[in-house]
Amino acid sequence: MKLSSIYGKEVESTDKGRHGWVRGVCGFGGAPQFLQCFDEEEREFDIDIKNVVAFGEKIIFEDRAAARSKSRNMRLGVAAYSEYGNFLGHLTEIVADRGGVRYVIGKKSYRPEDVTAGDVMIVHPPRTLKDNVLTEDGAVVLKKGTALTGEALKKAEAAGEYFQARMKTI
Repeated sequence: MKLSSIYGKEVESTDKGRHGWVRGVCGFGGAPQFLQCFDEEEREFDIDIKNVVAFGEKIIFEDRAAARSKSRNMRLGVAAYSEYGNFLGHLTEIVADRGGVRYVIGKKSYRPEDVTAGDVMIVHPPRTLKDNVLTEDGAVVLKKGTALTGEALKKAEAAGEYFQARMKTI
């Protein structure tokens, strides 16, 4: 493909959210790295060449800008506090394995959904059940002390005890 054929070409994201035209190419080390584009309101945006899915009549790309704006700055060593302001320690490690991602703060690890990150980290541990969740016939759906995660709520909902599970965390 010739670079001159890219200029002025229409670009469209895979989710149809972003649309525009190529106005230039940025490169490094002799290879193109980014397509400089603009939309119908002449707002500029860049597309990483690695995110291009197809070159044809249009250039189709995966829009990673939305994912970037939602991402968190996760620096090791940042201070972590409980939601009540108690110092918990510093972020010492981020572990990604088959069990998912865990943030290690002090000697404990936390799930990403339990942490809000910024200049410091605020840990919001999930609520735990203060009593067993039982069905009408006395069968235990969730045991006392279980963290009320999404999986636990699905299990309670399947047993028809969603409301009881939510109330037993209070």
